[in-house]
Amino acid sequence: MNFKYALIFLAVSLLSACASLQDPFEVFKSHVPSIETSQAIDENRFIEEFSIKAKFAYSIESKGGSGRLIWRYKNNQDEIDIFSPFNNQIAKIIYSTKEKKIIDANGKILSGVEFDQYVNGLFGKNISPDLFRHLITNHVERIKNLHKEDNQFNRTTHFYNDEWDIVIHAFKTQDKLTIPSKISITQGTFSLNFIVEEIINIAGK
Repeated sequence: MNFKYALIFLAVSLLSACASLQDPFEVFKSHVPSIETSQAIDENRFIEEFSIKAKFAYSIESKGGSGRLIWRYKNNQDEIDIFSPFNNQIAKIIYSTKEKKIIDANGKILSGVEFDQYVNGLFGKNISPDLFRHLITNHVERIKNLHKEDNQFNRTTHFYNDEWDIVIHAFKTQDKLTIPSKISITQGTFSLNFIVEEIINIAGK
């Protein structure tokens, strides 16, 4: 099996594991769109590290899927464990400026260019963890050419650039630090929604 077909096989496997039986956005629609904290939100507080449990759902044209993940960010490295809706682990992502790789449930490793090709083959877009991490850590200035529009809850909730339209629907707080808990991003027929179910740990300044 050559590399091209191996990528297709792995992408199909992950899609099958993530696919929900009904509408993959049902979990997002049923999540109450509101601010989840009574505290004032400080737009200048930055998150230095975090560990969260989250749900995600995506669609592109007629395809889509959903799942859960545990995402840890520490020492400038992301470690993301991805699970099916039935809590079977299907992949682990390691991502930093020094390395990026994905490890499937069988231990197969894709790194470097193969990593990018796999992600692009799966989602139809080359999405890195940077996009959501910059939103979570309140470093949106690191997202290229991003513009701010609406402001709610004392914090900007709508961002856009030539590539993405991003809306933050809700927030969670822990130890006086606030992170977005419900995020949707869209581009054309592609949509990805992300819900933070639980903050395990969060630290910042």
